[in-house]
Amino acid sequence: MLSENGAASWPESWAVAAAALRDRREALGWSLEQLADRTCIGCNHLIALESARFDRCGAPVYAIGFARAAARAMEMAEAPILVAIRDGHAARRPVAPTAASIPRRRRIPNLGIASTAARLGALLSDGRA
Repeated sequence: MLSENGAASWPESWAVAAAALRDRREALGWSLEQLADRTCIGCNHLIALESARFDRCGAPVYAIGFARAAARAMEMAEAPILVAIRDGHAARRPVAPTAASIPRRRRIPNLGIASTAARLGALLSDGRA
């Protein structure tokens, strides 16, 4: 599914969590810099949180930690936001390949090994006939 700018769309749960964080900050009348000062989180990470780009925070544990700190600073219920972030990461996690989708390895020897064996055989047989 593509958004209007052509990028892959992010999980809906991320959009809900981002909107909740942004709306609360704006309701308090805080700027991103003020929230950054209260949480010790960089503005780039706060922008990523409010843009529903939790993947730009590094590993999922960092996105969850940043969102938790921001929610606490703004005196929000953090549990729904954290669940939404976890759900979004779970939805984006690639599916592990099944045994049927993995191609079988060929049983033909490596060309380098085969040519080395042929040369070795030729060298050993040259002087003894």
